[in-house]
Amino acid sequence: MGRPEALRTLHHPDSIVLTGVGLCTSLGISAETTWQAMLRDETGMAVLTEVESILPVGSVGGQALELPSQYRPDLPREARSLRWTIEHALADAGLPDIHTSPVAPHRCFAMLGTTLHGLRAGGRYLRSGNADELSSFLAGATASLTLRGLGIEGGTATTCSACSSSLGAIALGVTLLETHQADLVVAGGYDAISEYAWAGFNALRLIAPTALRPFCCGRQGMKVGEGYGIVILERGSTARNRGGRVLAHLTGWGESADAHHLTKPHPQGHGALAAMHAALRRAGIPPRQLSLITAHATGTPDNDAAEAAALVALLGNDLPAVPVVAHKGRLGHTLGGAGAIELILSALSLRDQKLLGTANVNPEDVEFPTLAVSTGTASSRLISHTLNTSLGFGGANTCVVLSRSEADCGARYADSHTRKACITGIGIVLPGAIGLSAFTARIRSESREPAPPLTDAILSEIMTARRTRRMSPSVRYMLAAAEMAIAGASLLRDSARLPTASCLLGSMHGSIGFCSDYYTQIVNEGVFAANPVLFAEGVPNAAAAHLSTAFGIRGGCQTIIGARTAGLDALALAALRIKSGASDLVLVAAAEEQGKIVDDTYSHFKLRAVDSNSAGFTSSHGSVAFVVEAEETAIARGARPLAILGKSASALLGPGSLHRAVARVLSKLGNEGEQLRIIGSANRTRLDRAEAHGIARACCVHSPHHASLTETFGEVFSVTPLIGIAASLTSPVNNTSFTSLCSDWDGSVTAMNIEQIFPWADIGDPATSA
Repeated sequence: MGRPEALRTLHHPDSIVLTGVGLCTSLGISAETTWQAMLRDETGMAVLTEVESILPVGSVGGQALELPSQYRPDLPREARSLRWTIEHALADAGLPDIHTSPVAPHRCFAMLGTTLHGLRAGGRYLRSGNADELSSFLAGATASLTLRGLGIEGGTATTCSACSSSLGAIALGVTLLETHQADLVVAGGYDAISEYAWAGFNALRLIAPTALRPFCCGRQGMKVGEGYGIVILERGSTARNRGGRVLAHLTGWGESADAHHLTKPHPQGHGALAAMHAALRRAGIPPRQLSLITAHATGTPDNDAAEAAALVALLGNDLPAVPVVAHKGRLGHTLGGAGAIELILSALSLRDQKLLGTANVNPEDVEFPTLAVSTGTASSRLISHTLNTSLGFGGANTCVVLSRSEADCGARYADSHTRKACITGIGIVLPGAIGLSAFTARIRSESREPAPPLTDAILSEIMTARRTRRMSPSVRYMLAAAEMAIAGASLLRDSARLPTASCLLGSMHGSIGFCSDYYTQIVNEGVFAANPVLFAEGVPNAAAAHLSTAFGIRGGCQTIIGARTAGLDALALAALRIKSGASDLVLVAAAEEQGKIVDDTYSHFKLRAVDSNSAGFTSSHGSVAFVVEAEETAIARGARPLAILGKSASALLGPGSLHRAVARVLSKLGNEGEQLRIIGSANRTRLDRAEAHGIARACCVHSPHHASLTETFGEVFSVTPLIGIAASLTSPVNNTSFTSLCSDWDGSVTAMNIEQIFPWADIGDPATSA
């Protein structure tokens, strides 16, 4: 979210625009068919036929309509529907084939959001025992399968902030465009209908036995839905130069964290209000100029009350004049897809100057007297600016302002793109290496004996066991590493600075043990056996919620998930947010936990070593955290920068072209043909050969290729590249710039230059002082 002073007031010379949209919902398999059905006052509630388990008779929800049977039957449900939606969005933008378009494929990026990875694959595995099913489980695999052949070659990442995931992905997409990391971003999100989600929300007593009635007296909860929403984002100049149509201007976005509770919103809606203010501040319009508010409005008692409180605080006496519409009564709660789907509906309202009604609500039913909930059938209305709210589990809030024309905006807060991002704190929680002293000692040791695994007893020396007893191992590792990094950056007692901070986390597998235990019980005993604690704590952004609550962090909190590059992606995105002026201080961390299901799966795919003499990796666990902040603000508060973060780059060319992707990212970084020090992600699998081939291809002179520290710490997936960075920053001799490189078996590669490393000196060990 950033502090207001991190932004400078002027009219942005090149706004972000929506040039294409795609929808697949319970009312239609395109944006236009969904929109027309809503104009006809239809609802998409129907019996859930695609949920894998037996549900109570008459259970209804917003299941997406089926696609034509001949369309990509080879893909799993979520990848199939997502690809369909992306293809329609690109066609709507006048870009049916990126390869022949004016936009270069390597300048196109996909930023996706989801709540639950590809969880249906997990159910298929648990029932069949066939580990091949898990090849499409992770979000990174879904993205790779979805995007293959579409010409989106600039890279991809998937973010999770629960139900605000897709609007969070769109906000990150804006950052990529404003910092010129990409010329076109395919952004949005999805979640497939699943027993996993239905059982979890039912266990939390959030599913309504009757209709979903937003903001109404006596409302009883939500209905689970399924949906896919994609927008094509471009800079206005790019769209104009290629003759593209502009559907709407994305003039403002804002993010915040409640820092309150894992599943309950702040009762006064303080976090939601902060995100609304940030979005409007960037848009340069006062709240009273809003023409339409598209509310998150899940129909649950606490969430609707908190959102209403935020809207009352935002608009005060002007609130009755601004119509509020809620779409989940028609579509169900589409989870990770909700924010993007509802933003597209706002864009269509701007286009057609139409105000939709809210299903299942009469004016006299509304509990909040000044809230002007739009009811009845669609009507014509002058609409200039819309505000979308998306409020997720763990208090993760994202809001976006759309405008019909840039001319409708006043003086806007536009982000500066000239600042440097630096690392000022490091936290390490790895087997045999808790804290910087133990970490550096283990790196320098010649012994390669396996370290004892991380246990509650070991972690209890730096954390309060009672505070973390319900948390999954990966969340505990991340919390401990973050506390060390914050202490090392001299922020632990800074009551003014931490509340303005943001979190960008990374994890390939997340809380895989909790997820596996939760899902196994559902498969074996039915949906009513779901454990609500395991469900809530197993959501991929649970760590972000716990970190924001533990340290009072109230900026945006997102987690990049489902890829080996997730930790480096999070660091790169944090640096971009710092450089752009959107944030002053970002906590970056990655964590992984061990588990039988992880080991068995990678052994099945012949990636994990079965003994010390065989090829493949030895899996491990732990976390690395960094405090990343603007150099100018770090120096102003007396902090000592450890390194300046340079340019980052990514590519997605498919599993068979990893070497070309490696060469491409090095070229993007300007490292082509240079004498480089590269810390790769070698782990004794086919990634090693691809990285070495790509480096040789990019560099016409010999380049020292320093392998990652997997021989010392094992394969820690998303944490692996952060270990290499930490090792170089804490070395007393390697105070030279280098490139961190990480590749994934799905065909994606991310790299980042680490520049101007400052001489290392003993700054104390936060492991003993935190």
